Amino acid sequence: MIQANTDSQISKLQSIKYFTPARSIAEANSLLPKVSDLVEKYAKALLSWKKDNDTLQHAADSLWDLARVEALNSNKSNTWDSAWNNAWKEASSAARNNYGWYGSEFISGETARDAARDAAKYAARYAAFESVKEKLGGINPFEYVIELYSIGLKPTYFRKIDEQEKFIIDFPLIADAKKVIGCYLHGDKEISFTHQWIEYCANLKPVGNIESKRLFT
Repeated sequence: MIQANTDSQISKLQSIKYFTPARSIAEANSLLPKVSDLVEKYAKALLSWKKDNDTLQHAADSLWDLARVEALNSNKSNTWDSAWNNAWKEASSAARNNYGWYGSEFISGETARDAARDAAKYAARYAAFESVKEKLGGINPFEYVIELYSIGLKPTYFRKIDEQEKFIIDFPLIADAKKVIGCYLHGDKEISFTHQWIEYCANLKPVGNIESKRLFT
């Protein structure tokens, strides 16, 4: 049974085509109800692991350590290293090959590594928790993030805006014949800001109202 579960994890992670396809803003907006539902499920699953006066992001980070230690103590095979390695290889290749160039700008190695590192991080967390999820409550919070990757998105993490913690997801887009990122903050009704692949939540360009602004803390 353990081997079957391991094979299922690996198969699910290996089937992901990272950061593709690049969609139009209209196509991206059509996905928002599904994306919002996945983020809400992710946040709800993390709530049971969140301590008082803590953040959801800290709960997600702490859960990685808890799942890994529980797996080691249960003599479960180390599936998270292979999950990390596979996601790193596929995501870094996708970042370079699909989004290395656009216009006259080149994604720096550091930026491509960051995108791949996040993908590998979530893959490893998913695999570690999955190996002991029955002991940890039966619901793997990271499966919702993996699903976001499966639809071609680029999940990031929780950030504070207006004193509220909200999850941010980057949408690979094609806008005005250029490959850019749509910056989606959970709760948005549509993609209202874009930025370049070489930036992260910086120099946000409003899609409609040029007076619109957004600041992260």
